[in-house]
Amino acid sequence: MKIKKEYMILLGIIAVLVIYLIFGTGRSKMSYTIPDLKSLDQSEITRIEVIQADRSLTLAGEGDVWKIQPQEFLADPVKIQDMLKTIAELRLTDLAAESQDFQRYDLDEDSRITVKAFKGDEMLRQFDIGKTPSTYRHTFVRMADDTKVYYAKESFRSRFEIEINDLRDKGVMEFDRNEISEIRISQAGATVVFNKAMLPPPQKSADAEEEAETKTSEEPAGEQEAWISADGRAGIKTELDAILSDLSDLRCDDFLEGESPDKSMEPIFSVTVKGTKDYTLRIFTKQDDDNGNYPAISSDSPYPFLLSTYRAERIIKKEKDLFPEEKKVEDEKK
Repeated sequence: MKIKKEYMILLGIIAVLVIYLIFGTGRSKMSYTIPDLKSLDQSEITRIEVIQADRSLTLAGEGDVWKIQPQEFLADPVKIQDMLKTIAELRLTDLAAESQDFQRYDLDEDSRITVKAFKGDEMLRQFDIGKTPSTYRHTFVRMADDTKVYYAKESFRSRFEIEINDLRDKGVMEFDRNEISEIRISQAGATVVFNKAMLPPPQKSADAEEEAETKTSEEPAGEQEAWISADGRAGIKTELDAILSDLSDLRCDDFLEGESPDKSMEPIFSVTVKGTKDYTLRIFTKQDDDNGNYPAISSDSPYPFLLSTYRAERIIKKEKDLFPEEKKVEDEKK
């Protein structure tokens, strides 16, 4: 009987443990509900406020155009799209903590980033962004009026932890290269103008024609695009096309703060290309600092800016570099 009684006690202990394992640990996972955030329509968001410690950033949008307020600086459309996507598609995946130890998650007052999204004056969404876990697959967040800390899908703190200057649209000139019919380059008091022209195929020598006849699979050469100067010389097409390529989607490296190039100052290099309108870039003397950037202004940007040495010197070309090297008389006699 004694042995039977001990078995009964043992079975009772086992039963309690099983119940605890099934319901006890399960209760901690089932005693809370993860907020189900509905997706927002990105097009409805017209204002974003980003607040961190003692600084704040306000963005106002109309259609695809977003501006930094109150300066009215154009904002980078790619970075704005990343922000809008994060706000509109925010997903909470699990509970991280119910305790209010916010400093542990960088959700305390000094570390958190508060994001507010509006449609007009109507608040659409508000949440605080904390740090990213070591897996870099989630971000710790707090929703408005909720003391719990949640895991949010994806790592996105860096999309909002951004300075005004980094968020500005660095595009300072843009056009379709195919519309350009003229390139005007000025430097050192001299100006050279190139016009787009279509030239007939080059004449072949008798030997070349005889060789071509044996290659029946080759297509006959047609007209060739060229850049011709006012005095009838053909410019080096690869060099001029490279300048056009750089200008057609030109992005600056930074914007000038404080002093800017005076309109009366003489640029060291100026280029104007003509298409449906004129596009002009003026580059000024290189700055005397560690970075050695070139101050510049563009007809497509209201703000003076800086071009890195690499970017500027891809565009700055001397006149002698734009024409083929002339053959010497001695070379022609050989």
